[in-house]
Amino acid sequence: LELSLKRLQLEWIDVWLMHWPGPAWNTMARRKDEIAKNGPWQYASYSKEDLPVLRSDTWRAMEKALQEGKVKAIGVSNFSVAHLERLKQTATIWPPAINQIECHPLYPQKELLEYCAKEGIVVQAYASLGGQDAGKAFWKKVYPPKRGEQPVTKLLNTPPVLNLSKEVDRTPAQVLLRWALEKNLALVPKSSSPQRMSENANIFDFSLSIEQMDKLESSLAKAIADAADQDGQSVADMARLCWRNDPLRLLDFD
Repeated sequence: LELSLKRLQLEWIDVWLMHWPGPAWNTMARRKDEIAKNGPWQYASYSKEDLPVLRSDTWRAMEKALQEGKVKAIGVSNFSVAHLERLKQTATIWPPAINQIECHPLYPQKELLEYCAKEGIVVQAYASLGGQDAGKAFWKKVYPPKRGEQPVTKLLNTPPVLNLSKEVDRTPAQVLLRWALEKNLALVPKSSSPQRMSENANIFDFSLSIEQMDKLESSLAKAIADAADQDGQSVADMARLCWRNDPLRLLDFD
């Protein structure tokens, strides 16, 4: 934080987030065969048992920065309900202002959204348009190509999103961003294209009904469940589109 303030030539910043509830990696040259042999913690900088205390100590330092006026708000990113509950036990400032998470109709995170709403935590969604980590091979499993049809290559051109896009006469990107707004999520879409920036911003003059959103989510859920069943993976493992090369991306640790 001190280094960032110096570089920015500022006395304080608006929001400071703890980026990840899990460990850093001690190398980026991670071998899949070694992880398969020794488990997902093979290259972790800290053990599973260290993490709750490490997060608690980190939050304490962030609380101090808030009290000193170096930040106006503190929050977390990629925290599950379990991680938030564990942090709550030792926090002196609660709740976190923000929990920044991957959230879209394929990975709606209903339980986490309900928890954050109850605790008064603003949820900021990243990868609202599906992210870039799931490649053609992944989408081929979820939506096997049909003769004469364009193959699905991203969340934006899945059949449920395209169908709803036609129904409300909006672009697929606008449908996905509006879905997030209907869920009371803060959005951070990014683009270098002025046309897409304008498109992303033009989502305040229409709405999606509960029925439309439920149909969108259930249709995508069925496709991902079928693919997971055939591939021998869990639905959660398939549905999360980001961090696909991270062996701890499911956050199923204390």
